[in-house]
Parts: sequence; C-alpha cells; structure tokens
Amino acid sequence: MSYSSNAVSRLPLDLFSPQISTPIAPAAVALPRSAPLTRSPRLTRRYEIAYLADDGSVECETRAAPAVREIEEAFSAFARGTVIATADGPVAVEDIVPGMVALTTEGRSERITWIGSMTLFPNCSIPGVSPAKMTRITADAFGVGRPMPDLVLGPRARLLLRDARSRMATGVESSYAPARCFVDGVSIIEVTPVAPVTVFHLVLEQQGSVRAAGLEIESFHPGSDFGDRVDPQLSAEFLGLFPHLKGFAEFGPMCHPRLSVREVEAALNY
Repeated sequence: MSYSSNAVSRLPLDLFSPQISTPIAPAAVALPRSAPLTRSPRLTRRYEIAYLADDGSVECETRAAPAVREIEEAFSAFARGTVIATADGPVAVEDIVPGMVALTTEGRSERITWIGSMTLFPNCSIPGVSPAKMTRITADAFGVGRPMPDLVLGPRARLLLRDARSRMATGVESSYAPARCFVDGVSIIEVTPVAPVTVFHLVLEQQGSVRAAGLEIESFHPGSDFGDRVDPQLSAEFLGLFPHLKGFAEFGPMCHPRLSVREVEAALNY
C-alpha cells in the first residue's frame, strides 16, 4: 500500500505521540523535479485546561495546539508541587481548581478562572524542539523565607522585581522579570529534568502576582500586544485554549510592566 507524500507531509506532529514521526518516502519512489515543495510537519502538543464556564461550573478539556513559544508560555510557570497561597490556605498547584481565590502580592484576593498544564519531556529528539530548562531557586536565595523551601519554576515563569533599578527600563519600581535571568549557578540554578515533568500556569480574574513559597510570580497574561504580534490563525488557536474569554481584551490590563532579559541584566548591573 502506498500513500500520497503530499497528504502525509501535512499531518501535524504530536510531541506526545512517539509513534507519529516525520514521514520518510520509500527509497524507490522519486518525485518529479517539477513537484511542488511541501511544508514540514507542524509540531503540536497536548494541553490540559480547566476553566470556569458562564454558569459557574468547572470544565476540563484536553486540546491539541501548536508547540510554539507563544502558546507554551501560557502553560509553563509552576512545576508540580509548587504551593500557592489561597484564601483556603496553601494549596499545591496541581490541586487548584478554577473558582478558588488566590492571595496576591498586591493585597487583593483574586478568583482563579483558568488553569493550564502541559508535560515537558527531557532530551527530546524531535528536530526544532530543545530540551526543557527549569529554574531551581534554593531556600533563602532572595532573603529569609524567600523562598522556603526550594522553588522550581517553569521555563516561562516571571518574578516580580521590586527594585529601584528597574525604573531605568520601565519608569516604575515594580516589574516582571524572567526567572531564568537570576541564574547564578549557586543559589539559583538551571536544571534539565531527567524525566517528564508537568508544568502549570494560572489566570486570575484580574492579573496580579501569585504568592508561591514566599516569592511573587506573575499570573498569566498574553501581553497587551499579543494580537498584533502573531498571525490571525495563531491568535484563533491561542484563544481556543481560553474558552471562558471572548477576546484578548478580557484578559484585562497588566498589573506591572515586563522586562526583557537584556533589560534585567542592565538593571541588575547598574
């Protein structure tokens, strides 16, 4: 039995399905020189989401979407086991259910409306996918009880930086900075998981800083210019992962501005 090479080449490649691999054309078959070039298979990933529906019920779904940075950022801030401060007391992130109330650094109590997760795999051999990198912040790295105990954050986690030096880049003294910027190889280290690890992120009714093990971590927000930065198809696929929202405007305003890696380095070396 033979298959059309064009049809096979359009199949998405699912990172969670090892049996699906890049199609290899039989050696005996040669395409004519005039045959049009086909696109490489698109990498996709399975994402787990739970959200508050309009009637207040909690809906849980598994969805496939592109394995691209813009989408993965919405799922990769907290490692499994991270304890989040809620109105009901400390709760492990994997036990959080939409509808719970998170206590924010800004002094607000915000309802959690969405939680998403995905699994990171080590030593991924699929072309174009680099191994997962996590950030381990050891106890007291930022001062007594900051954090306590050690805190492991996902690849896209951002810390709330409250430092007068951040005024150089943002004009305000509080801003969000990528956690990986603080890696020093001593008390804050980069780690590559040797086994699959599940990572999570949260959306609050109004964006704020989630309290986790004594540190302040940004709750998810796509950014005020997300819709302008990506193409319409990716925008639609992205919003499909947030069924409780009708558009980007419903994420609301960002609580603090964000610093790039370069801006953080400049501020810390000031």
